[in-house]
Amino acid sequence: MHHSPGLEGKILKWCVQKDDSLCTLREAFEKVEPKLGFNIELKLDDNLVYSSDHLSRLLLPILQVVCDYGKDRPIIFSSFHPDAALLARKLQSIYPVFFLTNGGTEMYYDVRRNSLEEAIKVCVEGGLQGIVSEVKGVFRNPDAVNRIKESRLSL
Repeated sequence: MHHSPGLEGKILKWCVQKDDSLCTLREAFEKVEPKLGFNIELKLDDNLVYSSDHLSRLLLPILQVVCDYGKDRPIIFSSFHPDAALLARKLQSIYPVFFLTNGGTEMYYDVRRNSLEEAIKVCVEGGLQGIVSEVKGVFRNPDAVNRIKESRLSL
């Protein structure tokens, strides 16, 4: 969505390739106001099984850029992929890591992704800071909120 003065309410087509270019993570750090926080979501293919070596090769360059350019910016990492979230925690302890979940509103081959209960387990066992959940998952299982708080996790 792109708004221009005098075009209130009009939706203009915006094509990334023609209208702008993608920026690198480093450029985002250099060009975005330092007081604005970043939620760096580690996105992976849901249909692939990643070895820990492969995951390390994917995560280390990202962590290196964050280490070099993050400075005092508020930053969190997040991922729907439990092993990526756990590895992000294992490889660095400066920035909080959150596990993203649909809270059981969608089912996956990896059971750790299928409920708030599983998400709590992943976070507690892996030393993650909290859970970001699809709100329907929370409404469906409101008791989980107390268990998340008791586990000293953010939600």
